[in-house]
Amino acid sequence: MPKSKKESEEKPKLKSKYVRSVIKLGNSKAITFPQDWTINADLDEKSEVTLYPLDEKTIIIRAFDKEKAKTIFRIDANIWSMNLIKQAIISAFKLNIDEIYIKYNDDNQEEVNKLLVSLRSEIIGIDFKNINENSEFLINFLLDTSKTALPEVLSDLSSVFTTVVTDIIKGSIRKDNQLILDEIDRKYSLGRRILITGLADYPISKGYKNFPIIRFLGDRVILLYVRDFINEALTLQLISNTVIKKYSELLERIPNLLSEIIKNYDIINLDSISEFQEYLIRLRIILQEIKFNESNIEEQQVRNIISYFLNSFNNFFDIGITRLIETEIGMS
Repeated sequence: MPKSKKESEEKPKLKSKYVRSVIKLGNSKAITFPQDWTINADLDEKSEVTLYPLDEKTIIIRAFDKEKAKTIFRIDANIWSMNLIKQAIISAFKLNIDEIYIKYNDDNQEEVNKLLVSLRSEIIGIDFKNINENSEFLINFLLDTSKTALPEVLSDLSSVFTTVVTDIIKGSIRKDNQLILDEIDRKYSLGRRILITGLADYPISKGYKNFPIIRFLGDRVILLYVRDFINEALTLQLISNTVIKKYSELLERIPNLLSEIIKNYDIINLDSISEFQEYLIRLRIILQEIKFNESNIEEQQVRNIISYFLNSFNNFFDIGITRLIETEIGMS
């Protein structure tokens, strides 16, 4: 079969060096790309390129890599046996499938979770999370941590925190505390791995040569607090419904605030910082205005836990101000 015109066209050979003049373009400066390179890189009008500054006089330009469509495989645990599900996950890993969704019900949720936990010792880089609203587990394979980001891990942990607090307010008795603890440990370990493997991507902190200490520690502190938020919330299961109901409005606001912080994790400016501070002050006022019986041990315990959350948010505020300054002076 004869080749198409496009297939038969040979791409031009690249030279070892190209020289271009800098031209004025509005308030900016620009250069033109060599036609040979644009053909080889498959660049068209409005194509994107990525710029990597190496030093004050050196920059690397790379053509934007178009993302391939995700490969998705779905399994119904109500039909598939656990042995078949296990083999399907292993086979999907070999086939480089991007995502697997496993549908479960109340009867087999714990069994599927145990299977996924056990597979972590057999498959390097397997990651999964529970999508409660769809009654599904989402599985993907993190062959390297570049496939996920710290805000995603924080978002997953924040979602677990919201679910725990919501169930406590509703008076629902959880039977899967061990599953939640497994989820916390797994996500926390993943977050630590992302931080450590991505250490070189952090800007260098002033006064600490060759080590990005301030921003790295800020991220790690937030990861620790979000994990501990869930552990603290789980202790509220021991409190009577009467006491929980008294503080339910305040308890509902705390996961909402955490979710907002995580959602805007990389968008820190003076407006967002000020709004966060004002909201935090309002929460403290609400707590102070709730009259309580000092001799009631349960009520005192709830107030201590809420105070812990609010004090932790103060540290978030501290980190946010630091990030804002880093942005202003060009360190971020």
